[in-house]
Amino acid sequence: MNSKRVPRKTVLFSVSALLLGFLFLLFASPKLFRIRHAESNSFPAPARLLIVFAHTDDEVTNSGLIRHWANEGSQIQILTLTDGAANPKSDLTVCRSEENITQCRLRELHDSAKILGIGGISTPKLPDSKLMEHLEKATYEVQSLLMSFQPDAILTMEPSGLNGLADHRAAFLSVANALRNSQQDTPRIYLSTLPPPFSWVLHSRLSEQFSSRVNVFPTHNNLIEVKVADALAHRSQASTINGISLGLGPERLFSWIDFETYSIHPAHEIGQLIPKGH
Repeated sequence: MNSKRVPRKTVLFSVSALLLGFLFLLFASPKLFRIRHAESNSFPAPARLLIVFAHTDDEVTNSGLIRHWANEGSQIQILTLTDGAANPKSDLTVCRSEENITQCRLRELHDSAKILGIGGISTPKLPDSKLMEHLEKATYEVQSLLMSFQPDAILTMEPSGLNGLADHRAAFLSVANALRNSQQDTPRIYLSTLPPPFSWVLHSRLSEQFSSRVNVFPTHNNLIEVKVADALAHRSQASTINGISLGLGPERLFSWIDFETYSIHPAHEIGQLIPKGH
């Protein structure tokens, strides 16, 4: 993790904000917005799960359900679309002397895959931060895996990219375009998203579809430990992960917010979620 100490006031503010947000999520949010609560074992494990993200650490927010399904026997492949070379906060000091940042991040991805039980990794190494410019190639990569792997379920970002990042939005579009062009029957799409109030702040494009959202709680206690271990596996991205957790670090964050939020759709609905202009 980042070696710099976080100011005490920042930590206290972060703790207070997270606590208030967590209480809202736990008590008010499900009642106001019909967000269901469920345990991970309430979702049948797909025989074959395809994960499509832009960057090597994008799976961190979904690692609990991924590991649960791996435990249940799912065959899992992950497609990481970019080379991960553009993050200015990447810490090269944790990389091996012979590695560049792309090689370092790919090694971390393999470490993460071992933790989560992911059996296959595809890395076309498209330019980081420019994925939208290479959307046709990204779509081709997804289509290829749809044909060769024939997944029963796909996990990817929601249309807004969770935090609005263009690469994240492009990851969703690559899946949506591939499914639109494909003859493969993929029954379920799991979109990584956030519940209110965080979805409001990040301008989620799923904000009007609360009925499809579900907060998934881990069935087994050790899934929280798995989530922490997965986050810590991405050592070169510690500064970014620390920032996302408001300086609390993954241990405190995942202990407090111990669920993951998904919007779940039949594959044939995904065309309705594609933003205008795409």
